Amino acid sequence: MILLRDLNTENKKLLTRISSSSKFPQVRNRAKCIILSHQGFSIVQLMKLFGVSRRTLYNWLTRWEQQGFLGLYNGKGRGRKAKLSQEQKKQVQQWVKAEPKSLKKVVIKIQKEWGIGVSQETLKRIIKKFNMLWKRMKRGINKTPAEWELEFKIPRILELKEQDKKGEIDLRYLDESGFSLMPCLPYAWQEKGSTITLKSCQSKRINVLGLMNRKNDLFYEIHSEAINSQMVIEFLDKFSEQLTKHLNAY
Repeated sequence: MILLRDLNTENKKLLTRISSSSKFPQVRNRAKCIILSHQGFSIVQLMKLFGVSRRTLYNWLTRWEQQGFLGLYNGKGRGRKAKLSQEQKKQVQQWVKAEPKSLKKVVIKIQKEWGIGVSQETLKRIIKKFNMLWKRMKRGINKTPAEWELEFKIPRILELKEQDKKGEIDLRYLDESGFSLMPCLPYAWQEKGSTITLKSCQSKRINVLGLMNRKNDLFYEIHSEAINSQMVIEFLDKFSEQLTKHLNAY
């Protein structure tokens, strides 16, 4: 049994705080070991309690006697070596991007490719260092307009906006949207500042056809079935019946 110097009240309080709040498990165990040793626990009892060998326990107590609180912490280059190299970690980042919703698949791939067993918690720590977050994905459109369409339409929209601003026309925007009764936007691992976009897909939903101006005045209809061209024509006819000025729908 190593005979430790008596602890003063201040050191006892600091050791107690470290044993309960340090972010390093090894440091918490070492601080607790010092406290229990001063309370009269034997080497055999401490070995059984912390699940370490006699040599490890001897090193803990010796480092405390020689270095004090600094001895509770691992020196540079000490501690358990990383299972994955930096290059392997970068490869793991790419695999997570390919399978952002399932770390289990990445764990299996690591085992298959490199013969290394890692837990999902270990993977989380690795990819968080690459600024990846577990957050909700978002739904996107199926396609984007061609460049020639934008070159033609954007100047025209600006002209119509100016006319609307002057009160010459009541500019309205026609669009159709749908609301699913069972939305599903899953979470996935994604880099900070970026979001994975899911393409829209067909499903049963409530469809809304509407015309809205820049003052947020909305004329709309709700349909439980898919909206077709005939519905749009009938909708525009109904809207035209209550017009009081010239309209441009775009």
